Amino acid sequence: MRRIGLIGLLLVSICLAGIVRPVQAQQEDRQEHDYVGFYGMDPETFDYLYTYKTVDSLHFANFIDGLLEHDTYGNLVGAMATHWEGNEDSTIWRFDLRQGVYWYTDEGEEYAEVTAQDFVTGLQHAADFQSQTLYLVQSVIKNLDAYVNGEIPFSEVGVKAVDKYTLEYQLNQPTPYFPTMTTYSILLPVNQSFLESKGLGCKLGEPEYSSCQFGVAKPESILYNGAYFLKNFTSKSIIEYEANPNYWDRDSVYIPNVKLIYCQQADPTTLFLAFDRGEIVSAPLDVNNPPLVKSAREKYGDSIFVTDTNGSVAFVTFVFNRQQYHSPLDSRQDVSPKTDQQKADTKAAILNTSFRRAIMRAIDTESINMQVVGEELKKISLRNTLTQPTFVQTSDGDCYGKLVSDSLKGLNPVLYSKQLSLDDGQMAFFNPEQAKEQLAIAKQELIAQGVTFPIYLDVIINSESDGSFRSAQALKQSIEQHLEGEVLINLIMSSRENLLASKTAELVNTDLVFSAGWSPDYGDPKSYLDILDPDNGDLLKSFGLNRSAIQSQEEKELKEQIGLYVFKELKEAANLEVRDMDKRYERYADAEAYALDQAYFIPLYASGGSYAVSRIIPYTKSYSPYGLSPMKFKRMQLSDRIVTLEERNKRYEKWSTVRQEQLKSKSINGAVEN
Repeated sequence: MRRIGLIGLLLVSICLAGIVRPVQAQQEDRQEHDYVGFYGMDPETFDYLYTYKTVDSLHFANFIDGLLEHDTYGNLVGAMATHWEGNEDSTIWRFDLRQGVYWYTDEGEEYAEVTAQDFVTGLQHAADFQSQTLYLVQSVIKNLDAYVNGEIPFSEVGVKAVDKYTLEYQLNQPTPYFPTMTTYSILLPVNQSFLESKGLGCKLGEPEYSSCQFGVAKPESILYNGAYFLKNFTSKSIIEYEANPNYWDRDSVYIPNVKLIYCQQADPTTLFLAFDRGEIVSAPLDVNNPPLVKSAREKYGDSIFVTDTNGSVAFVTFVFNRQQYHSPLDSRQDVSPKTDQQKADTKAAILNTSFRRAIMRAIDTESINMQVVGEELKKISLRNTLTQPTFVQTSDGDCYGKLVSDSLKGLNPVLYSKQLSLDDGQMAFFNPEQAKEQLAIAKQELIAQGVTFPIYLDVIINSESDGSFRSAQALKQSIEQHLEGEVLINLIMSSRENLLASKTAELVNTDLVFSAGWSPDYGDPKSYLDILDPDNGDLLKSFGLNRSAIQSQEEKELKEQIGLYVFKELKEAANLEVRDMDKRYERYADAEAYALDQAYFIPLYASGGSYAVSRIIPYTKSYSPYGLSPMKFKRMQLSDRIVTLEERNKRYEKWSTVRQEQLKSKSINGAVEN
C-alpha cells in the first residue's frame, strides 16, 4: 500500500530536484551524470520487508532488486528472475532466477549469491514481523494466513525453493496477476545468514523487535543486490548512493552517484530560483507567483512542460460515524462550532445516499484543482474514478474507465447520460441542477426523520499549507453556492501535528476528509477497490469506521445501511473471475460504479499535471502506475542542458507509439500485466 497524503505528495513533487554533475562516460555514445537533489523527510527504516511508507521505499527501491520490474515502456521484465510462468489455472507460479548475482555489503564486499531461498526467507521475515504490507499476500499465498495465526510451521506455507535457482509460489486461488505483485516490497529477498546476524530478535520464527537491528536506518544494516549502495545517511542532512559496479544490469545505470540534501522548508519558488542559477536539474513552476511565472516564460518558454499524471488519486471521503469534535491532543483546539443537534443532523445527512450524491454534484473540482496548478492547467489532472481509467484494458481495447461509465449508465440512466465519460481531464459529476434535485430528495427524507436544515459540515484543513487553505475555500464556496445555503461548511484551521493525531477511526475530527490519497500496489483493479472493503479496507478509518475484527454492532449496522456489504459482494464476484480477464475487469467496473453511485468518496485529481522545467531526459526512466520501478534511478538519463518542449514532444510521440503497440499486442495475446 502506498497511502499518500497531500503533505507527502507535495514533499515528493517539490523536493525531487537535482544538480547535474557530468562524469566521463565509459562509452563514446553514453552520457553519465551525477545527480544531486533534495529530500523532504528522513526515511524511518530500511527494513524493506516491513515498511509500507513511501519515504522509505523511495530509497530502498534503488538498493534491492526483486523478481520482476518494469522497463521504460511499462512492460514487466526480469530482474532477479529470467523466466516465469504459471500453471493452467494460475495457482502455482515458478520463477527461474538469474545465476551469478551476489549480495554485497555497503562497502561493496561480496557476501553471498542471491538464491531462491532468499525469497523464502524474505516472506517469513515479513510474516514474523507483521509487515505493514503483509495484507497484500496474506490471503493470496497458500497457508500464509495460518502461519501468521500460529496454526502451522512456515514449512507448510506456499513458497519454496525448488532448487538453488528455482522459486515456486502456491496460491489459494487462481491469481493471473500474481507476477505484478512481485514488483512490490513484500516479496523482496533477504539473506538468512545476514538477517540473523543482526540480533537475536532477527532469528526466523522467533521475532523480537527490540533486539533486531536489521534495516535500522544505517547503510550497514542491509545487504545490496540492486543498482546502488547506500553510502551515507545523516538524519535531516544528507543521503548518498553510489552505483554498484558489479550490478548485473550495469548498462542500464546512467547515474554513478546520487546525493540528496535535506530540504524540508524548500518551496517551489526557492527550487525554481536554484534551477535558474543552474544548480539543479528540475523544478516546479509556482503558478501562484505571477512575477516568477512571467520571468520563467520569458526565459524558458520553449522548455516549460506539463508533468505527466499517474496512478495516484486524491479524493474526498465522508465520515459516516464521527465521534471526535476537537483535537485528539487538546480539547481546546480544533473545536467544532456545531451544537449537539447539528452534529446529529449531519450524521443523519451523511448516511443518506441522495445527500451524498448532492454533495458530489455540487463540487466544482476544476476550481479546487486550479488553486494548486493554476487556471491554464485546472482540467488536465482531473480524475473521475478511484482506479486510473487507463489502468487496464479489455481484449477489445476498451479501457477500464469506459467499463465503469457503461456500468453507471446501466445503474441509473437518469443520473448518468449516454454521453457520460469518465476520462481524465473533465468534470464527469459536477452538475448543479442534479445537485439540487438530489438534495431535494434527501431533504424530504431527512425532514421526515426530524432533521433540521441547513446541514453543517466541518472540514478540517492544514493551516500550514497555503494550497490546502485555498483549495478548501474553493470547496466551501462551490458547495454553499450550488446548494443555495442548504449545506454550510465550517472550515477548521488545524496543524499538521493535530491532523496526524487522528490515528484511529474514533479520533477522526471532521465530517469530510479533504483529502485522502491512494496509489496502487500491483497491476489489477483489486489493488484500488480493496481499500473500500467493509471488513479490512484501508479507507475505513477515513470513513470513521473500524475493521470487522474490532467493530461495534452499531458500526456493522452502519456499513449495512450504506450498502458497503453489497459493494463487497460485487467486488468478491470480480475477484473470483480469473479465467476471463475481460469479465474480471467488467465486474470490478460494476463494483466501482456502485461505489461511485453511492458516493462513498468523491474523486478530485491525479498526481501530476503541473508546470515544470527539467534536464531529465524524458521517457528514459522506468514506467509503471504501481510497484517500486517508478522510484528507481536505474534507466533515468540526465542531459547537460534543458530539454525543450519540442524535444520532449518528439520523445513522447515515439514512446507513446511503441507503448500503444505493445499494449495492443498484450490485449490480443491475453496478457494481464500492465
